[in-house]
Amino acid sequence: MIDESELLQFYVAQYRREAKKKGGYVRASGYEKRIGALRKALVRAGIHQVSRSILEDYHRQIKNLLHIATRYRNKGAVSAILTQILPELIRLDLGLLLPEDRDSLDEGFFDYVEKNLPGGVCTRSLFDLCQSYRRYCIENRITELVPSRPELEFPKALAMSRRFILHIGPTNSGKTFQALERLKTARNGVYLGPLRLLALEVYEKMKDYGTPCTMLTGQECIETLGSRVTASTIEMADLGEKYDIAVIDEAQMVHDRDRGHSWTRAILGLLANEIHICLSPAAQGVITHLIRLCGDSFEILRYERKIPLCCEEHPFEFPDSVMPGDALIVFSKRSVLDVAGRLEERGIKASVIYGSLPPDIRRRQVQMFAGGETKVAVATDAIGMGLNLPVRRIVFVQTEKFDGTSRRQLTVPEIKQIAGRAGRFGLYDAGYVTAMGQEALEYVRERFDAEEEPIGSVSLGFPQILLDLNESLDAILKVWHGVETSPPFVKVSIEDTLYLYDQASRRREYIDGFYDKKVLYRMISCPIDVKDRYVVALWLRYCENYTADVSLEFPSIQDLTGLFGIQKYETYYKQLDLYYQFSVRMGKIIDAKMLSKARARTESRIMGYLLGKKTNYISTCRYCGKKLPVGYNFGVCPQCFAMEHGGIGSFSKERKEKMKKRS
Repeated sequence: MIDESELLQFYVAQYRREAKKKGGYVRASGYEKRIGALRKALVRAGIHQVSRSILEDYHRQIKNLLHIATRYRNKGAVSAILTQILPELIRLDLGLLLPEDRDSLDEGFFDYVEKNLPGGVCTRSLFDLCQSYRRYCIENRITELVPSRPELEFPKALAMSRRFILHIGPTNSGKTFQALERLKTARNGVYLGPLRLLALEVYEKMKDYGTPCTMLTGQECIETLGSRVTASTIEMADLGEKYDIAVIDEAQMVHDRDRGHSWTRAILGLLANEIHICLSPAAQGVITHLIRLCGDSFEILRYERKIPLCCEEHPFEFPDSVMPGDALIVFSKRSVLDVAGRLEERGIKASVIYGSLPPDIRRRQVQMFAGGETKVAVATDAIGMGLNLPVRRIVFVQTEKFDGTSRRQLTVPEIKQIAGRAGRFGLYDAGYVTAMGQEALEYVRERFDAEEEPIGSVSLGFPQILLDLNESLDAILKVWHGVETSPPFVKVSIEDTLYLYDQASRRREYIDGFYDKKVLYRMISCPIDVKDRYVVALWLRYCENYTADVSLEFPSIQDLTGLFGIQKYETYYKQLDLYYQFSVRMGKIIDAKMLSKARARTESRIMGYLLGKKTNYISTCRYCGKKLPVGYNFGVCPQCFAMEHGGIGSFSKERKEKMKKRS
């Protein structure tokens, strides 16, 4: 760390040089009085009374006044600025720095500013310059530690001569079936898929084949004695284990901004002699690019749908057009329960499938539909992720979704992935697709036949070797994410990770291990629903208390006092998952019996709600109480919305008050 005298010398040199440059018009009248006033203001200013913007304004004022004093050859004024004002400016500048910023002030800082930000000290606060310098240092260290080519992070895989078999085809083409046929012969094999339900399905198929199998996901582990195959979710891939045969399913997910890096990691780093990859045609280019980077060989097996898929001519009308074997597609939990409630009004039993349902409940809902207990399924796009449902027709009740950022229309790949679930081979001669309303049907039909554009990006995960850097974890994450990569690689989203870091940072004094980046990263990379405040609150308690005992505090449903109905039990199930995942990550003892019982009870309560009266979930206008249109995305009916915004017959004050009480 440099001392203040060195910093003063640097400031003086920088300000002298900038003062000699020709500048624009600067008001010269009364500049000596302004110098005196500025000196008094700086002397009086306390460290905690000055913001960064005020400091930057001081920097600019000093630069302009020194320029005038130099132009008029006023040695007294120049001396006052350099010997009286600049030391006070440095005092305030240093007062704004964090301890880690002070530590970064070294000789390299002077060289960096001189080369990259000449004159920067005359317009910017020292805090900003230090942040810029620290980012520069981290970028250099990242370049040193992380190979420019992602495949070089997996030297053991590069040393092998792996053989890839790409099973390329649309949904319902039998590509995953063929890959599993090979997997069941493995001496030591692994299946890696996107969902716990798919891992469970493969686990059961292997058992049916007579192949001992273990299931491993983020929620549980079901071990089998003498197991030859592990059925797992992609995030649980073990890159240290050697396999003779591996299957990677739904590899088009490689471009997903949140999870795609797990597919990239598996393809680049899996230690298997023979790797089968199941993917859609759109992903062929990026997957073969990854394989070529590793210098491995591959062959391509192409598949066609086993039965035709037809787009209907006439739009779907709810509920008159509902038929057995239909899967009605909407894009939120609220819409799923709403549509299921309307069907129940008509005496039609429906299975419901959406993302926040516990996996076993989703499975039981699928089994009810497959077994004929329910005639119709109402689902979100979770249905498109390889779930084997006996669907005859896919019905798009909605054709737009909220993707976490904005509400948008469905893309061609999304429509094809969901629509492809129609027409189960062996049950139907064809699959059908339709949409509710003529406009929606035309939108789906245009994209149903459209060529799917090739996937152009591959998600890249955070390299944990960077945790050895002597910088704060949030700074490392942000700088790493900002460093450009060569196509087709794109950095994984770190929004949730940074959010959890911020939550932990506010309680850092209570968290043992906060300053150990490897421990902290295990905490903040724990996959939880950051939008559920009850789950985040329990996660934060675990961060604070995990060292208190050999096991974590078991979640209590009594703590969820602000929640009711099905939402309460869905949140509790997420907390049970968090208990398991956090325990595994931090090496804590898990009360497996208690966890199993709590999950079973919670699943039973959720199932009870789903088997019970769904008409309570039908969406109504929060103002007038009338039923909202099917598939409607808002909480206020069109008439009330128009009146609320001053249309014809707009609400009176008394009417608004009554409606507020109702809502």
